[in-house]
This record gives sequence, C-alpha cells and structure tokens, in this order.
Amino acid sequence: MSSAKDGTSKMEKVYSPRSVEEKWQKAWMTEEFYQAYKFKNDGRPVFTIDTPPPFTSGELHMGHAYWNVINDTVARYKRMTGHDVILPQGWDCQGLPTELKVQYRWKVSREDRALFRKKCEEWTANMIDSMKRTMIRLGYRPDWEQFEYRTMDKSYWRAVQETLIQMHEKGLIYRKEFPVHWCSKCGTALAQAELGYLQKKGKLYYLRFRAGDRDLEVATTRPELLNACQALAVNPGDSRYSWAVGKEATVPIFGQRVRVLADSSVDMEFGTGVVMICTYGDEQDIKWQQIYKLPVTRSVDEYGRMVNAGKYNGMKVADAREEVAKDLEAEGSLIRSEEFVHNVLAHTERADCMTPIEFLTKDQWFIKSMDFKETVLREAERMEWIPEFVHSRLVDWVNSIEWDWLISRQRVFGTPIPFWFCSDCNHIIAPRREDLPVDTSSAPPPVERCPNCGGSRITGTSDVCDCWVDSSITPLIVTGYFRDRGLFERAYPADLRQQGHDIVRTWMYYTILRCAVLTGTGPFKGALVNGHILGPDGTRMSKSKGNVIIPEQGINQYGADAIRQALFSLTIGSDFPFKWEPVKYGKSFLQKVWSSSRFAEGFFSGMVAKVNPKGLDETDKWIISRLRETISKARDAMEKYQFHIAVDAIQKFYWHDFCDQYIEAVKPRLYSPRNAEDKATAVSVLHTVIWNSIRLLAPICPHITEEIYQSLFRENMGFVSVHAAPYPKPEELPEVDGTKGEKVIAMIALLRTRKVENKLALSAGVRGAVIHGNSEELKVYKENEWLIRQVLHIDSLEYKIGEKDAELIK
Repeated sequence: MSSAKDGTSKMEKVYSPRSVEEKWQKAWMTEEFYQAYKFKNDGRPVFTIDTPPPFTSGELHMGHAYWNVINDTVARYKRMTGHDVILPQGWDCQGLPTELKVQYRWKVSREDRALFRKKCEEWTANMIDSMKRTMIRLGYRPDWEQFEYRTMDKSYWRAVQETLIQMHEKGLIYRKEFPVHWCSKCGTALAQAELGYLQKKGKLYYLRFRAGDRDLEVATTRPELLNACQALAVNPGDSRYSWAVGKEATVPIFGQRVRVLADSSVDMEFGTGVVMICTYGDEQDIKWQQIYKLPVTRSVDEYGRMVNAGKYNGMKVADAREEVAKDLEAEGSLIRSEEFVHNVLAHTERADCMTPIEFLTKDQWFIKSMDFKETVLREAERMEWIPEFVHSRLVDWVNSIEWDWLISRQRVFGTPIPFWFCSDCNHIIAPRREDLPVDTSSAPPPVERCPNCGGSRITGTSDVCDCWVDSSITPLIVTGYFRDRGLFERAYPADLRQQGHDIVRTWMYYTILRCAVLTGTGPFKGALVNGHILGPDGTRMSKSKGNVIIPEQGINQYGADAIRQALFSLTIGSDFPFKWEPVKYGKSFLQKVWSSSRFAEGFFSGMVAKVNPKGLDETDKWIISRLRETISKARDAMEKYQFHIAVDAIQKFYWHDFCDQYIEAVKPRLYSPRNAEDKATAVSVLHTVIWNSIRLLAPICPHITEEIYQSLFRENMGFVSVHAAPYPKPEELPEVDGTKGEKVIAMIALLRTRKVENKLALSAGVRGAVIHGNSEELKVYKENEWLIRQVLHIDSLEYKIGEKDAELIK
C-alpha cells in the first residue's frame, strides 16, 4: 500500500508498458512467484490444458501469439477460480524443415546420421530459445519447470516408442509394400492428412488407342504415364463403348496390350468417358489395381524422374509429359489437346512445398486406423466443441479417410520406428521395453532368429516416425501416463485441447485415435479451436507478400497487454485480418486503468474499510450495481471462452462507467467532502471497484494488473500476486439498487455536454442551470443536488416538469 499523502501518488503519470512488463516477466520466473503458476497436485480440482507444441522454426508470428495468449488467459482465469492448472508447453522439434536448414545452411550431410541428428538438435535448441523469449514477452507463463517437453529428447522418444509397442501388441502395426503418397521435393512418404488439392492449369490430351479394328478415344492429363498403363475402363452404362468391353487395346508409343474393363466408378461425363488405369496416376488407380489385380509398373522414382520409360528415363515428369505429347502427335496418336484447369493433389500441409505428389510403391509402416473411425467419431461426439461447427469438420474428415495411417518417413531427424522385421516372412519384431529408446538401423535385434519362421535375416529400419506420431500423445505426456499413474487418473482426459482449425484433421484426429486406442478413453473433454490471424490485407501471412506481423514490433511500441486485448477483439474460431487499431485502443485503455489507479492511490493510505451498504450514496450504488453486472457478464463469458465479450464488458465498464462517470462524480466527496464518513465511503467504493476490476482484467492483461496490485493492494490483501488472488464473484458485493444513481449520473453527463456546447471549461463556474424531467426524476435530482452542483461548479439549480433536458443560466 502506498504511503503517499492524501490525494497524491507515487506512480508515474504515463504508463510505461515496456519497463513494467519486463519487470514482471522476470519476477514471474522466480521461485517466489512460481508458486502462483505451479501445478501442486494438492487436492484442488485439476484443470488440464493440452497446448499446441509449435514447430521449432525460430519465428513466433502473430498466429503463435494468438494461441499463446488464449492458453495463458484460460490458465490464469482457471487458477483464480480455484483450479490446480496444468499448463504445459512442448516443442515439436523433428521435421523436414529443420533437416533442410541443417543440410543447406550448415552444409551438414545426411550420410552421417548421428552427426546430422546432433546438428539438427543444436539448430532446434537455438530456435526454441528464440521462440521462448517471445512467448515470455507476451506474458505467457506456463509451468515451464514441470511440464516443458521436446519431441527430440530421448525421454520423449521412449514414450512414443512405448505407445507403438502397445499398438503392435494390439495387432495394429503392419509393414507393407503399398502405393504411398510421395513428395519428390521433400523426399518422403506422406499421410493423407498432409495432402490437399490445388487448382492448376494444365492440358487434357485426347489419345487414340486401337481396340481390334476400331479406335478408342481416351482423355488424360498425364500422357507420360502411358508406360504404366495397365487397363482402360468405361462405365457399364455407357452404350457408346459397350462394344469395347472385354477387348484388348494397344497403348500408343509403348505398344503393350491392355484390357478394356467396365466399372461403375468411371465418370461418363469426363473427357470421352474412357479412362486409363495407370500405376499410379491417382488414388482411383490404386483402387482399381487392387480390385482387378492388375500388374504394377513403376513409372516415377523418388526424385520425380521417369523410370521404365525407354527414351524418357531420367526426365522430370513435366518435361516427359511434353516430350511424350510431341511423339504422340508425330505418330498420329494425339487427336487434340485443350487447356484445362483441374485439381492436383499436392503436399499442402507445408506452405513452402505445395509440390504435386506421385504414387510410389514402397515398403512402409502403417497403423490400422481405418478400424477405429467409429471410435474417433464417438469420442468426438462426447466433447464440447468451441465453436460447435468445428466438430463437423472432424466428422467430415474421418468419413472421407480411405487409407490406414502411414506412419513412416524417409528422413533422419525423427523418432526412430522401433521395430525390426524378418526379411523372409515380414514378421515384425519389437524391442524389449528396457532397451527403449532404440534405433533399429544400428541396434542389434533382441532375437537371433525370427519367432515366426525361424529365419535369420532380421533387418532394422532407418525410417522415422511421422511428426504426428510424436504429437498425438501430448495429452498422455502432460497427464503423467508414462510416469505417474496417480496423476494420470486425476488429470486425464484433458479438460481442454486448444488448437487452430487448420490441424483438426491432423493433430486432433490423430490424438483422439491414438489416445482412445491406448487408454480406452478419449483424450479431451472439450476443444477450443481458434481461427487464423491473417495479414492486414486479409490474406494469409507470407514473407513474399510482406504482410507478416511479428509480435515484437507491437510489443515494443504498444506493450503485450495491448496486443492481448486486441487478439480477443473477435469471436474464437473466426479468421480475421490483424489490425493495429484495436492494439492502439488497448494501449489507451491501459493508460486509463493506470491513471485511475494513480488517482486513487493517494487516498488509499492505511487499511481501507469495506463498503458499508448503509453509507452509500446513489452514485455509489450505481457503480456497485454496474460492477456486479460486469463481474457476472465477464465470468459467464470467460467460462464459455467468449473472450471478446469479457474484454468488451470490462473495457466499457471501467472506461465509460467508472473513469468517465463515477470518478468525475466522486471528486467533490474526496476533495471537499461534506463529512469524513462520506469521504471514507467514497474511498472504500474506489478501492472496491479497482480491486475487483484489476482481478477481472488480470487474466487478459497480466502485467499492468500485477503492477497495480503490488503498488496498491498487496500489503493488505496478502497474496503473492494478483494472479494468486480469487477471481471476483458478484455475490461478494452488496446487492444495491443503482436506478437513482443512474439518473444522477445521466444528468451530470448531460450538463457536462451543455458546458461543452457553450464552450465552457468543465471547471468553469456557472451561475445556474434548469433541469427538466418528470416528478420522479426531479425528486432524485433534488436529493442529490449538492453533488450535481459540486461536480459541474453550478451555483444553483432550478427544476421544471417536462421532457428530460437541461440548460445553463450564464
């Protein structure tokens, strides 16, 4: 509590966000303040938040800042409402972007896998340090001490491999040669969830196949795959081609003979109604190859070059397409071609890739995910989804899945697939648990002979796990599944999964799948899904567009608390362009909070008495009633994660009701009171409003509220931090009728307006004023005449029955 004299303050006049925020960010990392953030497992209700482990790119953009602020705000609010909060922070370390940085920036070869991994770990550690500094500058304060994890650490590898062993024991892991989605740029297989369609300009080529003594016209976008053409197909309901079904046709250029099949999947309206079945042009080709047991000819290699294609071998796919088209035209097999815009399946999960994928037949590792579609849907149905429409996105995705989960990647920096296999019978051999984590590319197998066939050719794998295999166990990591079963029973399922809507079909889907299979229970009670923060131009942030917003530039200029308010200006779940206007407003609001606290500080000497309902004047009752309403509204909004409603309610109450109206109205009672009791009442109301308001605001603006608390309230309240204090409840305030006070405040505001209209300073004396109103209103004004005259510096008031109005007598 300040020891300043009555009416004076030791607080600086202008609020300095940078110095205050840096001060408390450092303090919150000390042992003294850690007690306000520490998960204590002390019997209070546990509230677990499963936070996104960001990929360790080193750059924390405004999208990262958004979910940092959401999670921090939820955690601070839940702690203040009596919960023992688990707020973890992990790091998704392993992935192709890091490998590319190490390979091309640091010039480290992948050939020495141990050295390459070590350098990837060094790079990642540097990136984590950079991102963590920015997180802290945002006011983000998870329980770093107990719940920070890195997916590249051996302890995390052990956990991932343990779950894969458990799934293997359930018969859910298999290895198979199968057509996989392959990105030739990234050099790895991809899961279905990493893919998407891009609209691209291309050509539709109309080719002449010879079937018996007649021609079949076939339309295709990929003539370069003629060497891998295994059949033609028509719809059995297409009378144009009933003559051809069952016959053989000759493939142009390459000359192989292929059957003409009838299949109802053929779209009669596309092209000519006759399609090639190649190995492989698209997913439909895979289905047909499986159904009709067609042979497989490999046509494209891992680098996107042609193979088994004669003179076209070694050409890039796009180059081969042009050369094949020229040769088709030369031999008279190209009837025509036309410009064509079509959807191309590409590696869309990485914005810096977007490469069209090929289908390559390779040995890969899979989880039998197709068996658990109903399990995922059932667990998702049990969850609370905020906003609700995101649930349907997951449902649509699950219903669209056609393949088991491909979990292996042909990379170096990743969690090793923890299995060996028999080269004779393909039997999978798991490691001993005490040997985890293992890298089977170098570690000896636990047996000398295959338990299935007795063979001695047991082989490890250099494949690593898809990064979603790592991140899909985060709820198990943070709730103690691998280390503390007692904690796990209390903390699982997590109360909240917070994430972006762009990874619903990846992180959300895979996490529900894995955790439900491993534990028998879905991992979440609820999901809070945020939208994207776009560039100021309304498009996705991109360095090439120059519209990327980096949090530091705003923190330096406006402060983290201003940015936190701005990020809550719109509804959760919506994409919205980032604008600086709400940030500027947020900073102005912080100054208002600061100035009002500075004003009040001079009156808070010693212990301030609690509000006595019997001593309240009408304006006191009004502000107390408005405070009760605001507390109720803010609590309800925070419980529903409607942060925009909470922020709006707090800002409007504090700025417009408290600062603009009440503080102006209360000044005469502080500076020239009628008696000591009335002044004491006014001080107690000021104290009550500010004390409750900073706690309402604390989860959203943690820095300024901490500073004000430590300056004005800690000595008497005793909590180590405002964030260790309880969140306000409306029932803690007296239930009073603010109706009369509202009338008084409204009349004071009207008279103030009249002074402005007459170009009079608010402090200028006025000889008199005439107030109009109905009899009930006039009675209220008369009862509070002293206050009205003192606030407006009016010598006398006259009252007249009529429509509510006021006029000055100069």
